[in-house]
Amino acid sequence: EHGFTLRFIETMPVGDMGRKATEQFVNLQDIKKRLAKSFELVPGVMPGGGPARYMNVQGTDINIGFITPLSQHFCETCNRVRLSVDGTIYTCLGQEDNFALRPLLRDGISDEGLEQAIRTAIDLKPEKHEFNENPEKVLRFMSYTGG
Repeated sequence: EHGFTLRFIETMPVGDMGRKATEQFVNLQDIKKRLAKSFELVPGVMPGGGPARYMNVQGTDINIGFITPLSQHFCETCNRVRLSVDGTIYTCLGQEDNFALRPLLRDGISDEGLEQAIRTAIDLKPEKHEFNENPEKVLRFMSYTGG
């Protein structure tokens, strides 16, 4: 009725609290199966919807997104980068790769140069995160990263 989209997100092992939260990890594949027992779910698409995988409740306008970094990674469809408060672009929540914009901005980079710098940063986006392989890798907190 109000056009809201419900999104579920799995815990990500980012920062100390994130690693501790994995002790209460809930696999969203299990949640999706439970919902499918009560509702007819069909794959959906949400333009610009980012890393979530969407399901629609058949015969309704209800969209449900599942952001599943651990149980079913979404790296191949991730269209997100994060800009931190200190002017650093982080290209992946599960990697430490980054690109420092602040020095360029302080040096008076042109609009064209800034656009090229952002494109360069996006080109550095890794193929996938390493939450499962190396959960201790990312030490920064989500609040610092921009999320």
